[in-house]
Amino acid sequence: MKLLGLFGMIFLMWVMINTVSLFLIVVVAPLHISIFHNFTDRFITSAVQAVLAIGIVIILIIVLSKMKSLYLKRTIDIT
Repeated sequence: MKLLGLFGMIFLMWVMINTVSLFLIVVVAPLHISIFHNFTDRFITSAVQAVLAIGIVIILIIVLSKMKSLYLKRTIDIT
């Protein structure tokens, strides 16, 4: 039974990683086309894309770390 919880957590983590990857590809990559209408400098567009991508990845890392901690607390019963 403990392995079922582990496999569930791993599956949920992979779903989150794939969702964030898809979001970065579908939303952040074509950002210059949809928001800026190609009127801005390429440097500004690239900077906005980089800041968004880094921020989203940092949030993903924090959430995955919290999930891991929660799983370990439930499994090992640490108070």
